[in-house]
Amino acid sequence: MEDSFEGSGDYLMDKLNKKPKVMVLGTFHMRYTADLYRVEFDNLLSPQRQEEIRKVVNVLKNYNPTKIAFEVVKEKDNLLNEEYQQYINGQLELKVDEIHQFGFQTAAELKHKNIYAVDWMESVGNRAISQVLDWGKIEQPELSNFIDEEYISKLQLGLEDKSIFEMICKYNEENFNKKQHEMYMQIARIGKGVEYIGIDWVRWWYQRNLIIYTNLAEITNLLSDRTLLIIGSAHVYLVSQFLKESGLFDVVTIDAYLE
Repeated sequence: MEDSFEGSGDYLMDKLNKKPKVMVLGTFHMRYTADLYRVEFDNLLSPQRQEEIRKVVNVLKNYNPTKIAFEVVKEKDNLLNEEYQQYINGQLELKVDEIHQFGFQTAAELKHKNIYAVDWMESVGNRAISQVLDWGKIEQPELSNFIDEEYISKLQLGLEDKSIFEMICKYNEENFNKKQHEMYMQIARIGKGVEYIGIDWVRWWYQRNLIIYTNLAEITNLLSDRTLLIIGSAHVYLVSQFLKESGLFDVVTIDAYLE
């Protein structure tokens, strides 16, 4: 039987030199979400766009993941796998979202039996990011304008003059992801006195990404595992950071597979 992370002490320490791999693929959402950034796009089922999606799928297949995880709340893992089984049985047409277009196709062509939901979206009494930004516009207009001009406007990308493959390349650039995380550090500054308005959302953001990391660690339990996480690009910085800081995983960037 293959080695796993079960056990402790010297056994675990000996295994730290041989680590499972995790690739965090940042993407844009092909369906409507309440995220800060929303990409405007045309018909992603057109032959041209499908060819561009195929190019991304081929990159993911070259990584040869053993497990594929998604930005789907863990409570819906069974429903996610029911949909996936319908797809591989020819009973489901792919929807226009990154889970189906990138994930289902990659998993099916690699003959994966199961896929994994690893997200968390519970409320912990926090404000939504839209509420934080609205508060900032009224109470801290100078900081709010700075965030708009330096981050939000510069990080907003569109498909008007780019292929889907080019978008994925951009969303996985190290500097792009650092810039997104830097914006959240600016959002944390929204507030006055002991009214920590921005931190009210940022603490939830950290908790969400830490739970995603924990769920990834739970499924990446074999030393030969090559887990792929397909997730909105805003998560890439923190999830990768947590994976690296655990000391348990080799975090693989997509750069080497984009050539």
